[in-house]
Amino acid sequence: MKDFKQIQKWLAEADAVIVTAGNGFAQMEGLDMFEDAAFPIEYQAVSKKYHVKTIADALDKNFDSWDEKWQFWSQLINEYSVEYEPSKAMKQLKELLNGKNYFIATSAFGHFFETAGFEQEKIFDVFGDWTRMQCSSGLNHGTYSDLSVVKRYINGQGEIPRCEDCDSPMEIHMPLNAHFFPDEDANTRFRWFLTRNQTKKVVVLELGVDPTSPQLLDPMVKLVEQFKDWHYVAADLSQDELPDNIQKRSAGLRMALPEVIEKISKNEG
Repeated sequence: MKDFKQIQKWLAEADAVIVTAGNGFAQMEGLDMFEDAAFPIEYQAVSKKYHVKTIADALDKNFDSWDEKWQFWSQLINEYSVEYEPSKAMKQLKELLNGKNYFIATSAFGHFFETAGFEQEKIFDVFGDWTRMQCSSGLNHGTYSDLSVVKRYINGQGEIPRCEDCDSPMEIHMPLNAHFFPDEDANTRFRWFLTRNQTKKVVVLELGVDPTSPQLLDPMVKLVEQFKDWHYVAADLSQDELPDNIQKRSAGLRMALPEVIEKISKNEG
């Protein structure tokens, strides 16, 4: 169903809106983990040394030194997060959610929603946030902003950050290995949001979620199946890919994200 007036009506009547944003959303905001044309040019040294062609491949590599890791991480974070400017679609989404009871669960770790001005307490970065860092020891000593570290590396004065508790090197807060600790506080807030709104009118708005973040896809569809007053709007799925029992409460659009956001924001049919 591509009745945008109906979708807008669902949103207008909703007691709560849940946004799930995945890799496709990150691409819309300029970060493409799997793009292989520009990376070998922009990150030539890393590409040649480690035989990698994408950001995703490079993040999976075990670099020779912590200093080399932080040089690379700092370049990425500076380019895609520090210098990030919200897209037109991101601004439209923010306006759409303004004044609404919302929560955002995202696997896009580039700090996009925070920078765009969404409320920090209403965001769960499922795969972490690379503008923060954690201890590499495997012990959970909390997370800290790494932006000052990034700035020093970009200015040629980089120094490997170390844990205040055990002096181990710090690493970016992402699931690069078994040491990753999700943000339990944000996870708890998200779960409570789901619980509080089980019997209310809810719209789940899927934006750019693909198989790289399955925890944002099937579990949310199952919740919509379970709760009769919930609706599911999927930018990346067609109507026939959605379960039979939510056909009347769902919209499978399979359209480009900027177009989806613009149409539901402007109430176009």
